[in-house]
Amino acid sequence: RRCVQETEVGMAGIITLLHSCLDMANIMHGKYHWTLYYLGLAMYPRMLFTLDENIQHLPISVRVGTAVDIVGQAGQPKKITGFQTHTSPVLISFGERAEIATEEYIPIAD
Repeated sequence: RRCVQETEVGMAGIITLLHSCLDMANIMHGKYHWTLYYLGLAMYPRMLFTLDENIQHLPISVRVGTAVDIVGQAGQPKKITGFQTHTSPVLISFGERAEIATEEYIPIAD
């Protein structure tokens, strides 16, 4: 259901922007230029970057691969398959998942 809700919200943002473009001279070029921010609803960036305690960039090894559905599997199965190892920051495509390659760092969010 999560993907459907994000798609509906994104489509609402695009439709709002297109509707405001019907009167481009008065709305977009006038005092309502902030309606361009509705386009932000349609954006869903997927990226992974790592920071240290001082909020400085920390390049570490990250595995990026195809996401695997592990619901209901016993033990601790791998969440990705067919992965490639990159150095952070990385962009993650649709249907992919990333995980830290070493046990040296502990992720805050999973």
